[in-house]
Amino acid sequence: MNSLGIDESWIKGGLDINLIENILSLIAQKRKTKEILPSQDNILNALKLTSLDNVKVLIIGQDPYPSAEHAHGLAFSSLSDKTPASLKNIFKKLEEDFPGAKHNSNTLTEWVKQGVLLLNTSLTFEDKNPKILKEHTALWKPVIDNIYQVLINREKTLIVFRWGSHAQKSGEVFEGKKNIYVMDTTHPSPLSAHRGFMSSDHFIKCNDILGNNAIDWST
Repeated sequence: MNSLGIDESWIKGGLDINLIENILSLIAQKRKTKEILPSQDNILNALKLTSLDNVKVLIIGQDPYPSAEHAHGLAFSSLSDKTPASLKNIFKKLEEDFPGAKHNSNTLTEWVKQGVLLLNTSLTFEDKNPKILKEHTALWKPVIDNIYQVLINREKTLIVFRWGSHAQKSGEVFEGKKNIYVMDTTHPSPLSAHRGFMSSDHFIKCNDILGNNAIDWST
């Protein structure tokens, strides 16, 4: 195991660990005077908890929840017992698609264990200032692009959920790639879920493609 706790399969696949270490050092310095979310130990959870060899589905999120109560280092996953609004809509859609599915936890590690990579385009959040969020997104962009390329280079089946315009722009690189299925709709937030997300059939289509390797979306 490397010093960052990242699954070794990512390193073998071409992940630039030096780039990540440099960014984490910058974040650690910021943390001395600013509140940075999530905690330092949770920043890389997507890579720590998901083996590259096991990734079947990529869900592209935007940034960690702006609250220590929720921020977990996994897109849409929350540490709190209070379900965030977007996650409520995700659960609602899943329960429509798979009657009987139960969601007893907002911490989505059961998905992660099955190969769902919950990746935010910014792995850290500072304050609620959109300008600062843009700075963090730009800081992490080389890492996110590196992760995308590592996934593409595997030439294995991958379903990519791009929910909302931000995810669609970030994940453009997946279009037209061998063995990669891109699925687009609106973001599951209350502002946009009714304009596409709630009528999409992404979860059903995903499991149809995966067949015997389908995801159990219960938590």
